[in-house]
Amino acid sequence: MFFSADFDLYEPRFQGDSEWNQRRLAVRKRLQALGEELKKAYAALGIGLDRRESLHNPHATNGKRVRRQRTMLFRDKKSRKGLQDFLGKELGKDLDSARNNLHFQICIDHTSCWWGLRIDESAWYDLNVLVKRAEESDGQKDLAEACRAAEGFSLELNGGGARPIDQMNSRDWRDFAGVVQPGQCSLEVVARMPKQAVIAAGEDWAVGVIADLERLAPLYRLAHWTNDSPSGVSW
Repeated sequence: MFFSADFDLYEPRFQGDSEWNQRRLAVRKRLQALGEELKKAYAALGIGLDRRESLHNPHATNGKRVRRQRTMLFRDKKSRKGLQDFLGKELGKDLDSARNNLHFQICIDHTSCWWGLRIDESAWYDLNVLVKRAEESDGQKDLAEACRAAEGFSLELNGGGARPIDQMNSRDWRDFAGVVQPGQCSLEVVARMPKQAVIAAGEDWAVGVIADLERLAPLYRLAHWTNDSPSGVSW
């Protein structure tokens, strides 16, 4: 799937060099293909997703440096429409950006690959739903059960404090609800693999990543805002 030369593209000395754009485009296309596989897998589960990729060329929006590349999958247009109607024109207009939604991601940089679920600070309505579930005993049990399917993933809050998510119990989720502030916190459920292991795995790596991300479906459903989510988006 990925080779040593692919990881080299994101070394600091190459990040701002446009001569490598074509090779980064080739990586982008492989990430797109992975994203399409995940879309199909989730469509079979009744979950519609749209796909976006990060830029493969130096640009003002990435600080003119391509430090990493990723494909991102988030609620599809139909699901976004419901949330946009609820939020109104001003807040809803930014929902076509993946990072403003709970999203799956598959990423590569110069040292590793990583994949999982991410909620950025700007996706506060999804994080709010997760917090509201974690405040109630039934929601805590549901979250703990969903986490047991996610062996191999860690939960990282604000980019740190990684802990194995499959070991989180109802009490852990209650504690989580007490410290997390939607709109001020980011959250990631992530699996990581160093580049040498990715290279050694070959095509099996891609198969494993898709299977891993399918195991996050229960957690995605619990964090994904819908019209009948607990407490909606009020906070």
